[in-house]
Amino acid sequence: MTETSYKKIHCIGIGGIGLSALARYYNHAGVSVSGSDSNETALTKTLSSENIKVFADGHREENLPDDADLVIYTIAISSDNEELVKAHRLNCKLMTYPEALGELTRTKKTICISGTHGKTTTTAMLYKVFVACGISPTVIVGSLVKDNKENFTNFIAGDSEYLIIESCEYRRSFLNYTPAHMIVTNIEADHLDYYKDLDDIKLAFQEFANKLDNKENTAYLAIHDEERYLNAKDNVKKVLVDQIEMSTIDLSVPGIHNRKNAQLVIGLANALGFDSADIRRGLKTFTGTWRRQDYKGEFYGATFYDDYAHHPSEIKATLQAFREKFPDKKIIVCFQPHLYSRTKLLFQDFVTAFTDADQVVLLPIYAARENYDPSINSEILSREIENINKKSIVLQNVGDLYSYMQIHANKNTVFITLGAGDIYKVYDYLV
Repeated sequence: MTETSYKKIHCIGIGGIGLSALARYYNHAGVSVSGSDSNETALTKTLSSENIKVFADGHREENLPDDADLVIYTIAISSDNEELVKAHRLNCKLMTYPEALGELTRTKKTICISGTHGKTTTTAMLYKVFVACGISPTVIVGSLVKDNKENFTNFIAGDSEYLIIESCEYRRSFLNYTPAHMIVTNIEADHLDYYKDLDDIKLAFQEFANKLDNKENTAYLAIHDEERYLNAKDNVKKVLVDQIEMSTIDLSVPGIHNRKNAQLVIGLANALGFDSADIRRGLKTFTGTWRRQDYKGEFYGATFYDDYAHHPSEIKATLQAFREKFPDKKIIVCFQPHLYSRTKLLFQDFVTAFTDADQVVLLPIYAARENYDPSINSEILSREIENINKKSIVLQNVGDLYSYMQIHANKNTVFITLGAGDIYKVYDYLV
């Protein structure tokens, strides 16, 4: 682990998936870490079990130690947050989560995994390859991946110079990072509540590619051929990976999208000089990440899976993988749209995203950070799905979904829950 000059760090919004990982990094490095969040979760319990002082009952100024030399806060925190106001009053050093992670990337040989889809999966695949090649990287990810003991975690402590991070494009957060090498999985229209259009998104990714900096050696940018328009500096070599035959890639998980992610990992690992047999062995040990083709069990005779897919392209790719795995089963997809803006702006893509499903069950739109928008809802989406001859219904909550699953479950049926909201909580009923 890299030594740090910080002695005491406080994190506002410490229960967030990214900020909690950074808190765990600094705690592991010997820093005294504390933090607050609005309520207790599995993540805050994990932090507490690791001797991080967590206030999981809201934000109050007394939570912030007077002698904290760094305060990190999530961008979702409002400017009148009591702890943030106190930090300003005490003249504490302040950083957002992306800024703090960006500072860390300048102390390690950082590999940034970016793209509209597939970041978590590709991060986990690359970690497995590094381990198979005898290198122990530090990993910080915006979800949960499996460590070498197959435990789900958002932080893995390594003892090498390498840091592998999932690099989110939302609000151009990734422009805070300094990558030595980079993978771009794909570039598509998303987060259109922030970006103007696809061209604006491409511009952000180009700005990110311009940040590639490896002063010691060549920097590598691993991309698919469709992203070859990304320019690179003189000391950056673009690694185009589509020439790696997908038929030669042996994975433990199905799906073209997973094989495409593996192409990127192979391409970068080859460029770094890793042994080919070790690369392939590492990829074979990848068995998935949290809420990505996540097998939940057998209930009432049916098979149940959960997945985070919430963009039309992700839904198509995920369902293709399940149709590949279950060619003769009835697939019932239970989808919770995420954000009014995404549902509206990508509406037609959502309508046609469920080709490989036999039936579509929708829950109301999960608003997350957005205000209610009466011009779009799941009923409108359901009607359009019905218009292309695909069975679709709308249920009102997770409890109704549980009842529906009980009635329609049988040995010939596979249920797949999809979405970035809280639809996965239906398994609290089933387990």
